[in-house]
Amino acid sequence: MKLDAMALFAVVANEGSFTAAARVCGLPKSTLSQRIAELESQLGMRLLQRTTRRLSLTTAGQAYLVHCQAMLEAAEAAEAAISRLRDAPSGQLRITAPEASGTLLLPALLAAFAERYPAVQVACLITDAQLDLVAERIDLALRTGQLADSSFVSRKVGAVGRVLVAAPGYLAAKGWPQQPAELARHQLLLHTVLPQWPLQQDGDVMLIDASHAGLRANNLNTLRQLALAGAGIALLPRFMVRHDLANGSLQHLLPANPVPENHYYAVYPSRSHRPAALTALLDFIDEYGLAAQLA
Repeated sequence: MKLDAMALFAVVANEGSFTAAARVCGLPKSTLSQRIAELESQLGMRLLQRTTRRLSLTTAGQAYLVHCQAMLEAAEAAEAAISRLRDAPSGQLRITAPEASGTLLLPALLAAFAERYPAVQVACLITDAQLDLVAERIDLALRTGQLADSSFVSRKVGAVGRVLVAAPGYLAAKGWPQQPAELARHQLLLHTVLPQWPLQQDGDVMLIDASHAGLRANNLNTLRQLALAGAGIALLPRFMVRHDLANGSLQHLLPANPVPENHYYAVYPSRSHRPAALTALLDFIDEYGLAAQLA
């Protein structure tokens, strides 16, 4: 039996006439009358006593109305609960982010998010490792590059600007590279997942072999500290060295051969039945302006 027929019966009973009930439901009077007749046929009992002058409930109708009204109240309560979740999301979120953006950009964003949505609990896993979203019960992964697994949803947040940098002391001792080819004679600081450095030249992207690097790390902050110490040239996110460039602790190299931007994505397991808390966080990331901070 369709629940909407029970709801229509309750409206008719409460309004006292098919004309008034049809106006409330936005249905033709004939359609409403037919639906109630079908309901009575399914139940095998008459619910309404119809005369030309009035409409009244039968004994069965009075008993049935109690249950219909309880159903309507439960439906209204459920809708109100969903509305509260939508307007004031709650629950737990597990997120993961790369070490650099996760330590430099995410804390301020999450602090502002927590102030707006205090009922949402966020657990952060900060790592450059590509965690298994399903096995680790991750609701949201912030990472560079799209996942190969098409069952996940990848939503572009922004683009990460990248630069080649070195300390003034290193450049004074080893010289400033003027062309990409000159990097071969310099001390390079290599991230273990990026053995080749992409540089733009004449509208194309050339790959510089950085595998001869004497110092390597799987952590961008370690590479930044090595660069600040004068150990060599590093390829780092611009947001990570923005202050270093501004105060002269690091120098921007080969500006005529910029490093292509690296896309930054929000990745989550499913497009359907997305938790209200996750929707709130995704919207907040856009509102907060994370894309501009990554550039």
